[in-house]
Amino acid sequence: MNKITLSLLIGGALVFGACDDDTAFVGMDIMPEGDNVTAHSKVYNLQTTTVKMDSVLANTSTCYLGSIVDPEMRVRTTSDFLAQFHLPQNFKLPDADKMVKNEAGNIAADSCDIRLYFEDYYGDSLATMKLSVQALSKDKPIDENLLHYTNIKPNDFVDKSSPYNKSVSYAVKDLSRPDKETSGSKYYRQVVVKLDKEFGTQLMKAYYEHPEYFKNSHQFIRNVCPGFYFESAGGVGSLLTTSLIGMNVYFRYHTVNEAGRDTIVDGMQRFGATEEVLQCNRVANDYPGSIDVDQLDNLTSTYLKTPSGLFTEMTIPVSEIVAGEHYADSINQAKITIRKYNNQTNSDYALPTPEYLLMVRKDEMGQFFEKKKLPNSSDSYLSSQFSSVANAYQFSNVAQLITNLKIERDLGAGIEKGDSEATRNAKYQAWELKNPNWNKVMLIPVAVKHTTTTNYYGQIVKTLQSVRHQLGLTSARIEGGKNSPLKVEVIYSRYSRQSK
Repeated sequence: MNKITLSLLIGGALVFGACDDDTAFVGMDIMPEGDNVTAHSKVYNLQTTTVKMDSVLANTSTCYLGSIVDPEMRVRTTSDFLAQFHLPQNFKLPDADKMVKNEAGNIAADSCDIRLYFEDYYGDSLATMKLSVQALSKDKPIDENLLHYTNIKPNDFVDKSSPYNKSVSYAVKDLSRPDKETSGSKYYRQVVVKLDKEFGTQLMKAYYEHPEYFKNSHQFIRNVCPGFYFESAGGVGSLLTTSLIGMNVYFRYHTVNEAGRDTIVDGMQRFGATEEVLQCNRVANDYPGSIDVDQLDNLTSTYLKTPSGLFTEMTIPVSEIVAGEHYADSINQAKITIRKYNNQTNSDYALPTPEYLLMVRKDEMGQFFEKKKLPNSSDSYLSSQFSSVANAYQFSNVAQLITNLKIERDLGAGIEKGDSEATRNAKYQAWELKNPNWNKVMLIPVAVKHTTTTNYYGQIVKTLQSVRHQLGLTSARIEGGKNSPLKVEVIYSRYSRQSK
């Protein structure tokens, strides 16, 4: 144990703590004459284990499509999604009498398609993949008021009898176009699914016959187009990250040009899969028989893998940290550094490292994401951004979490002021049997979004806006496990009054 004694002069002030925004609290800021504060530091072991996740919250603004095999762990991950389409504000089609009619004299669409635009992808750009697009049922639309997880069962919502279901083959690189057109940043990659034009015709017909169906997205989804299931139906080798999904209806209509003459022009109406409506990712991880979580625990490491794959569970050693003479001490800082092991697989397709980790209490993990919470530096923390230089994540100060756990256990176990340490331990043991997860937290790869503003002094200020499950492909092997515990560095302060 390291020990530092700070003697305060008359009127002296003490400021003690970590120089960062995560500092939980500072002991006694102002001390009277003759008071003494002693600071102690000590390092404790943190036990960690790998936990396999069945599913995580699926609601997202980014969708993933494809199937790949992780070159390090040989896990096959397949991602696809269900998507609804948002009705644009002030939606309007040309007047019915201006629309170009078909041979039967009825309003008809010229064509209709769905386009999946993407910039990012993982894997082989030449891998041939198969996409099946299936219309969702009006009889059982996805309820936007419910929470959906990545183990969602799409067949519960699909209309198998729909005449508009389609299948297409695609590759990231469009070989039907010359390289000069598909290279560079100006080219926007897309997967195009051509629907029967009758689908667009029925949509337009509904607009003119039932304008009430087009008042808002809710009515549109319930009565016109419930959405589609975009299934990864074949192939392995690539996975797309979609940035925009548009359903387009093409038509022609009459208008008057600048010369005052009647003319026919092309029209198009786009419906987007946006955050205003639901997009639910489905994830299936096929683990090879050689992977056993119990076996992973015996290694000198734990794993992080997304989407919806492997998380790391950590046990905070509260009993050791507050034992003996430290029971009445203030915990000023508790720092945890988590180092990542280098990928030992020699592959051009190694999975990227998670950018951020969320530390959250195990029993509160579900509510954190379901209620769209942000880390509060009390029972949840966001790590530093992964540093490729240090090859590590850091939680600079989880002192408030440890203090909260101590208080929670004391209250729950009925600890009284005069209890001896032996009495406290007996009460703790009984309470902990009923609350086995009380000191357990989860380390979860997350996707974060910041807003950026400029303050009065011209400085750029980043504000955390959202924290969601990382549903993209990431993987990391980090130090820990049964045979290689992590460390938490704790700094205490103890107040005592000197005798005169």
